[in-house]
Amino acid sequence: MFFDFHRKTCARSQGSRRSGFTLIELLVVVAIITILIGLLMPAVQTARESARRASCINNLKQLNLALHNFHGIYSQFPAGRDPWPTPFSTHARLLPYLEQTNLKNLIDYTQPTSAGANLTAANTAVTIFQCPSDNQRGRVTGSTFGGNNYVANVGTGINDGDYVTGDGVFLLNTRVGVIDIFDGTSQTAAFSESIIGDGKTAPVSTKLQSVQLSGSTKTTQAGCSSGPYTGNRGDRWINGGYLATLYNHFFTPNSSSWDCLNASNNYGLKTARSYHPGGVNLSLCDGSVRFVSDNIEVVTWKAIATRGGNEVTADF
Repeated sequence: MFFDFHRKTCARSQGSRRSGFTLIELLVVVAIITILIGLLMPAVQTARESARRASCINNLKQLNLALHNFHGIYSQFPAGRDPWPTPFSTHARLLPYLEQTNLKNLIDYTQPTSAGANLTAANTAVTIFQCPSDNQRGRVTGSTFGGNNYVANVGTGINDGDYVTGDGVFLLNTRVGVIDIFDGTSQTAAFSESIIGDGKTAPVSTKLQSVQLSGSTKTTQAGCSSGPYTGNRGDRWINGGYLATLYNHFFTPNSSSWDCLNASNNYGLKTARSYHPGGVNLSLCDGSVRFVSDNIEVVTWKAIATRGGNEVTADF
């Protein structure tokens, strides 16, 4: 009986040892799990970016809808910028049509945009003005102002990017209507995307910084080849101008050339930029939204910037 008990105990003990993992087996399992995670993560990241891009497209569609509701009342689109000293943006004028009437009621349009009575409004981050793919989370680093990722089309950047004589849709103190868009609303850009800066003046990348010239210096290509630099691009939705709410089609999307502005915010060579792989979202004046490749021909890119250039626009 003793030997039978001993044999059974040994058998159980040996069975227990055989059911465990050796070190080599454990390392193989860990290696397989690591490989699977490595294969899965890009798919997860792609899915997340697809969701962010869809949200971004929806924001642009809402801006287009607000634009046409504004037009339905005034028979014109809002200006790209009101004149100094109250340079309110297109975005500030569209607030009541974006279900932001309470925010609009905080604004005194006879006072400076980002000070005094308007400071509370200027500091308010508006979700619909923010692309979820942007890493800055709606504000320039170190700034209290609500930032902006969606910019209104001034045109091709003619005359060094002067927003008074621009050939696009959103200009200084000038309201353009559908009747003025001779090229057709389905062939003319309304809004596209921009990247919010990181608040730094060191030239890290064209996505995060821009060249900023002094005063009202014209933004010529020769003068824009180097700094000083600003990281305040997109710093406030309330203020009209190239720094935060306007852009043009002088360079193709996500160009390797520096965006170039001046301190007076009245000249600029600033293109559309995004963190979406391969291009930017673009809304047209007919209310549609399209994804435009970084590799679009510059001639086509400029053609869809003009409201009345009489160009024959290629597919884009």
